[in-house]
Amino acid sequence: MKCVRLPLLSRDFLMSNVDTELLVRHHSECKDLLIEALKYHLMPEQRGVLSNSRTRPRRCEGASTVLFAVGGGSLFAIHGDCEAYDTRTDRWHMVASMSTRRARVGVAAIGNKLYAVGGYDGTSDLATVESYDPVTNSWQPEVSMGTRRSCLGVAALHGLLYAAGGYDGASCLNSAERYDPLTGTWTSIAAMSTRRRYVRVATLEGNLYAVGGYDSSSHLATVEKS
Repeated sequence: MKCVRLPLLSRDFLMSNVDTELLVRHHSECKDLLIEALKYHLMPEQRGVLSNSRTRPRRCEGASTVLFAVGGGSLFAIHGDCEAYDTRTDRWHMVASMSTRRARVGVAAIGNKLYAVGGYDGTSDLATVESYDPVTNSWQPEVSMGTRRSCLGVAALHGLLYAAGGYDGASCLNSAERYDPLTGTWTSIAAMSTRRRYVRVATLEGNLYAVGGYDSSSHLATVEKS
């Protein structure tokens, strides 16, 4: 059981199938593994501490690094098409298009999925989110954010997706929210001290960094971390 990635299973499956299994209930070490998995679900802010081999998706042997270009556009056209660059073949190739055209979109990868967050479809700023599965070459809808955001910063940390700042169609934002793919829920987190549009977000040593951006009056050289 210690080789099974229980934390990556859904909470409903853990409670309905694993917790009800008598072999698990009557074995103390198996019960500890189940508790570990449930803690991973119930305490997302502690996932950095709880991280181990069971919380990380398996990697396919021989898999190469792939670079994705997602959506984009200009004043005249907004795109939903996507392409991927294979480092082994040194070639770009088209993959499935998103269901929504998105410019100024935030993109990050968690596990084996790529997430396209918010953006602008040529008419309005978006709160919608979708994820790409390279195994099936398809995009699937995810739960929408609580706030519409284009020109936002997006990053992944400890299996969670963070969306910060951006523009909601009326004002520049300093708010931020976090998405848990395991539970399909968005949660508001502490706001940035500065409103930032066109901000870039990156992770380093367990922290999130918001770098630069535009506050509706001037371009920024400031940086803050969470």
